[in-house]
Amino acid sequence: MKHVFTIHSNLTFLIAYTIIENLKLKRDDIILISSTYKVPLNGYNVYPSFAEKNNKWNQKIAKLNTPKHYDRYLNKILNDKPFIAYIDLMFYYQKILITNKNCQEFHFFEEGNSAYQEFDDLKDITWPESKMKFRNNSYGLKSIIRVLRGYNLRLLSLPYTYSAYLNIKGIKFYSFSKNAFFNAPIDKKVLIKPNDNDKNILKLAGNFRLDNQVIWLDGSNSRFTKLPEKYYYDAIEKAVQVLKKKEIIKSKVYVKLRPGIKDYSQNKLVLILEKNKINIEVLPDDMILECLFMVSSNCHVVGTLTAALEYAHVFGHKAYSIYGLFEKKTSTFFDRMTGFWKNIENLNKN
Repeated sequence: MKHVFTIHSNLTFLIAYTIIENLKLKRDDIILISSTYKVPLNGYNVYPSFAEKNNKWNQKIAKLNTPKHYDRYLNKILNDKPFIAYIDLMFYYQKILITNKNCQEFHFFEEGNSAYQEFDDLKDITWPESKMKFRNNSYGLKSIIRVLRGYNLRLLSLPYTYSAYLNIKGIKFYSFSKNAFFNAPIDKKVLIKPNDNDKNILKLAGNFRLDNQVIWLDGSNSRFTKLPEKYYYDAIEKAVQVLKKKEIIKSKVYVKLRPGIKDYSQNKLVLILEKNKINIEVLPDDMILECLFMVSSNCHVVGTLTAALEYAHVFGHKAYSIYGLFEKKTSTFFDRMTGFWKNIENLNKN
């Protein structure tokens, strides 16, 4: 039996890798369908996603019926053999994957925030089209294009979130934390953990292993708060003083910037820490942060609103959010993440 994993990020690859190792799956039976992501380990059968492989207009027109041509793409990769699918969420290409005639079963694995929400709303279960209104005075062009591209009403009606699939017989939900997949029955949850002696995990951590250190994760997550960056920068200033007072920051801080930042000389987090005479070291851009948490011990991890803080807690570190120091706050997705504010200390001025 072939096993097909859809991946698009460091975290989704790490969880796929851990599932493969825990289930002791044979490399020859594994297919990784990667969406604009470079797999950091060799030895896997990796294929670009259908969308990535057919991203030019002439290709889109030639393969207008997306489900039909994606089926052909899958069948060619898999030699028309049966397979089991592992997905994070039910995007359009995952819908096609799990309804392929050769898909024998499918399972979910966590990919971050979405696996930790305690309840869904209408926006969640229709997320890929959440910017559209539920009522249109005229036919929406995007909806018409979807239908023209072969997405029939039955395929489109498959919900986005994992919770809609809880009662399917045999389905499993793989995660690092018991807080993930809050609504899934306990007998369908599978907790996975990496092997402490796995050299690949250390490699994916950039060959860093930190003990009793402070790690600061950059990022305001303004997409959740909708607040100007000024509130984030002010909170960093306040957090430095709070963490010094708590004797958490003493001399050095390891900084993990947002992915893709190469020139950090003008990064505000870096500048503020340097202004406060804190010795910093910027961690490699291409490391998998969660792997660093796995191989390190007893660290203090500081951030704002990010699932990485939850993973820091899961792997045994003390996690802090500076969101409590924002001069202005809004309700965010994280307020309904299972256990988030229980596991993470929300800093305040006192």
